[in-house]
Amino acid sequence: MAIVRASRSRSEVAEALTDPSPEVARAAISRLIELEGPQAVGVLRERLLSVSLPVVADVAGALRSLGDTAAVDAAIDGLTGDPYPRRLAAARALGVLGDQRARGPLRSALGDPTGGVRAAALRALGRLGPHPDVADECLRLLRDADAQVRIAAIRTIMRIAPRAAGELSALASDPDLLVRREVAQHVAWLPSAAVPRLFTDLNAAVRQAAALAAGPQQAPLLARLVAHDPNSDVRRAAARSLGNLAPDAAADGLLGGIADSDSLVRATAVHSLERSLTHAGAVARLTEELTSPDPQRRRWSVYALAHLKAALASSDVWRLADDPEPDVRLAVIQGAAVILDDSEPLLLYMATDPDASVRAGAGTWLARWRDARAADA
Repeated sequence: MAIVRASRSRSEVAEALTDPSPEVARAAISRLIELEGPQAVGVLRERLLSVSLPVVADVAGALRSLGDTAAVDAAIDGLTGDPYPRRLAAARALGVLGDQRARGPLRSALGDPTGGVRAAALRALGRLGPHPDVADECLRLLRDADAQVRIAAIRTIMRIAPRAAGELSALASDPDLLVRREVAQHVAWLPSAAVPRLFTDLNAAVRQAAALAAGPQQAPLLARLVAHDPNSDVRRAAARSLGNLAPDAAADGLLGGIADSDSLVRATAVHSLERSLTHAGAVARLTEELTSPDPQRRRWSVYALAHLKAALASSDVWRLADDPEPDVRLAVIQGAAVILDDSEPLLLYMATDPDASVRAGAGTWLARWRDARAADA
């Protein structure tokens, strides 16, 4: 790459366009333009369909920026004939070149025997913008035998004709995992009948994609994922999405995540609750949870309030100092310095707790509190 960037030889730089390393080839494109300016179009056009596939878009982008309209004709010609990588490169190039003259040839390429070419032609047509005939072709290719073509058809439909999203419903049960995951990324657009299949998919990646893409109408399903999904990444994604919804739709589901067994899910639930309800609203709802019949909800609500640096009423905290569950009392000890203005009386009281672990915890935090006070003095 250093040699290419320093070279002043047109032929040497042109040769580097076909280097097996995409980084070197991209450096060669930039250097050739530096050396040749608009005159570089001849070499770039000549190599457009022979460079490695990851670099085709870079060469096409350079030709477009240089105003080379002849590159479109070269790429259209490349859509026919062998070998198939040349047809694939041509379809990719036409998507970047963005010339409407390519629409007809690209539609013809949708019948190419190679799935990769059909998929590339779909993506290129999507970049050319909406067109009724193209939307119809996409709907037909949702049933293509090649999974990558079905995925490209989904993406193109959502780009140029999102109102046709209902046609994706059948693919919520597609045998290919990647197709289902692609459909799940558009779950907010799907008819309600198709949605539960994605939220209960056997693959966690599909459920996670659905959780991240969900809209307000899927709030009950998100709450169910937060509470019951066996995968922590899915629960965390659902909690994050709930935080973007209206308070009434989000709060109850997020409170279920406060007591999750996974620390990242708990943290996400707290942050999402604060984002949805505001800081004051989150503190108010978590304070209500201090009287929950579920000891885990009481325990993790204390931790959540401490995380939010909430100043609680002394009566609320002292009531929990006598909670029947030792884990709740330990949570109070660990959060006391944050949620009480003066935690020393509470810690002194809890240092006489009947549970040895609570007494030890109170003693440890009391010593830390006194050390910190001495250091401030």
